[in-house]
Amino acid sequence: MKVLLLLLLATSSWTDIRCFQPPPSDSDDFLQVVTKSAYDKYGLALEAIFSMGLRLQGIMDTSTEDNFVVSPLSTTAIIGQMLLGANGEFREQLYQLLSLPKMTTSFRVTYYNQYKGQNDTQVLPYAMFHMQLAALIKELRHRKPGEEFVLTLDNALFHEQRIRLNEVFEHSLNNLYHTEITPLDFRTDTSRIINDWASTHTNGLIKSFLSGRLPPSTAALFLNSIYFLAEWETPFADLLNNVDDFHVNANKTARSTFMMGNIIDIPFVQTKNFRMVCLPYKKREVGMYILLPNIDHEHKYNIKKFTEQTSAQEILKAFSDMRPHDVTVKIPKVALSNTLDILRPLQKYASFDKYYNKMRKTGSANVNSLDEITQRVRDYKNFRPHRNDDVFLTNAAVNVPLRVSDIFQQMVFSINEKGTEAAAVTGGFTDYMGGGKSMVLNRPFSFFIRHEETQAALFWGTISNPAKN
Repeated sequence: MKVLLLLLLATSSWTDIRCFQPPPSDSDDFLQVVTKSAYDKYGLALEAIFSMGLRLQGIMDTSTEDNFVVSPLSTTAIIGQMLLGANGEFREQLYQLLSLPKMTTSFRVTYYNQYKGQNDTQVLPYAMFHMQLAALIKELRHRKPGEEFVLTLDNALFHEQRIRLNEVFEHSLNNLYHTEITPLDFRTDTSRIINDWASTHTNGLIKSFLSGRLPPSTAALFLNSIYFLAEWETPFADLLNNVDDFHVNANKTARSTFMMGNIIDIPFVQTKNFRMVCLPYKKREVGMYILLPNIDHEHKYNIKKFTEQTSAQEILKAFSDMRPHDVTVKIPKVALSNTLDILRPLQKYASFDKYYNKMRKTGSANVNSLDEITQRVRDYKNFRPHRNDDVFLTNAAVNVPLRVSDIFQQMVFSINEKGTEAAAVTGGFTDYMGGGKSMVLNRPFSFFIRHEETQAALFWGTISNPAKN
């Protein structure tokens, strides 16, 4: 039997994917941009999400002109749930994908064993990571009075009713990730049930997640949904919109509708390689951070290569150096969708990790905290594994090793005058203007959307051609 993992996401975008102490090592780097209170509560989860954002952009097989949007939060949530069902070497590889320090502390969980009719206790590996990720998801799910944005996160597991789930796996999914667990008979057509779940949890943006009936051999279906909707603190006036050239590369332009605005007192920084600005949503509870390569950068048109070669350390330092400025912004309207096969690159990366760890032992690999992610992505480009190992969740069900057949993420994303909505089921350049700063986004740029209170990156992507859906 095989297990299909699906991730659904939603914001003016949507995505779906198919399918105790703070750590000592990287915390100095990460604490530059994360408040101590957030790090104490969610540190491992925040590092994993940040690392996953960097990694996914680098390892996905996309062309230089493809727009790219992914939710590192959703991907991390899926991997967290897979960790609960994995065992042995594969569990170690999954944890390494999150780029987190080796954990030596485990916790015992107590659950009611319905088959024995009594309480049982079992060790939960990587419990601190699970607890911090679960706490982060719980906080993001919690709606506070007066909030100006909409954010929902939900998990579900549909499994073949003839399969008996491992009690600890089921208990941990329920209590850590609040995963809705529903037995189904996959020998019948279950697509309506699953599509109804996707539609309900993405505010109707994904009405037909499954286009047809699942194969009878399907053992389980994980779904993770994110829906995000927010309005700009300073909306763009459509009267100022104009059609202009977006420079896809040195020899190619695309006509795009640009929005213009003078935005007061927003975070901005100029580094030797890029400038970064934060466009805040209402009440500044969430912000869109945009990175634009400098006009003299060798990869000013190749945002994929620029992202690969920009170190995590440089991004973190830029965060800490951001200061309030008045900024004139010119940004294209965007409406796009993309579908990403995440399992294959992660399989390749897991295989690469074995090779890379051997290099580390010989001293031929860089081992410098978060910057190691950047080095690994570069080395990964030229790595060719002999084969992609099958992925099994051997700890998820009783006497049945579940093979992960796919991890697939579909994303729809838009940026307009009013703000951003997203859902998922899993070249003239002016330096200064009026005494303020400027961001003229008429060539490829990178962005991510961050929840400011928890510091969690919800979405991460690049825009290479806004005219290309």
